[in-house]
Amino acid sequence: MYLKLRDRASYEFALASAAVVITVVGGTVTRARVALGGVGTKPWRSPEAEAALLGQTANDTTFRQAAEAALRDAKPQSENAFKVELAKLCLNHALHTAASS
Repeated sequence: MYLKLRDRASYEFALASAAVVITVVGGTVTRARVALGGVGTKPWRSPEAEAALLGQTANDTTFRQAAEAALRDAKPQSENAFKVELAKLCLNHALHTAASS
């Protein structure tokens, strides 16, 4: 599942994006791959989010905790601090969508 948040439909670049692949068996996350984009100089994979998901119940609490883990060490500049919260929301939404697929 790939989710890209843009300021306007005409803009090609993402303000925040999330690429998520998760496997859910019996309501539990058994495999997770998470990558974020648009919030740094290049896209990056988040082992912190992946670790927060593995073995946990696929629900909103777990997804929010994974988003927090992914961006815990973010160091935004003064003009782009809003992207941290935007990325958390984007990742949370992507996880929900991927889990329901």
